[in-house]
Amino acid sequence: MAQIIAIFSALQPILVRAIPTFLLVIALHWYLKKVLVQPMERVLAERRKRTEGAVAASEAALADVNAKMTAYEKALYEARAGVYADQEQNRRNLVADQSAAIEAAKQKVAAQVAAATAEIAAQAKAARAELAGESERLADQIAAAVLAGRN
Repeated sequence: MAQIIAIFSALQPILVRAIPTFLLVIALHWYLKKVLVQPMERVLAERRKRTEGAVAASEAALADVNAKMTAYEKALYEARAGVYADQEQNRRNLVADQSAAIEAAKQKVAAQVAAATAEIAAQAKAARAELAGESERLADQIAAAVLAGRN
């Protein structure tokens, strides 16, 4: 124990001279912390807050853009579907009009054919009647010529 006391007695002048240096280092640490570190931490915290805010704002804007894009695509799909439905309706109307025109043409042609057939039948009947009359006249002439030639 005496040895330890002797060591401390020998170190006492060194320790007494080191106390002001130690206090100066503590004061320097406190000063640098107040002057440099705390303002730097405030600046970094503010920067981090602004960065996180900008990231959150950009994510919100991106979500808004995605929602608008989805709505636009849906509206575009619905518009295309409407156009296709209108085109299909127009096509159906055109087909119906064409069918009606074709049916009217068929009926007109059928009426013309019936009229032509009736006219041809009437002409044939008239021609048969004329031929029958003519054949009787010719038969009478032939009979008269044959009878006249025998006499």
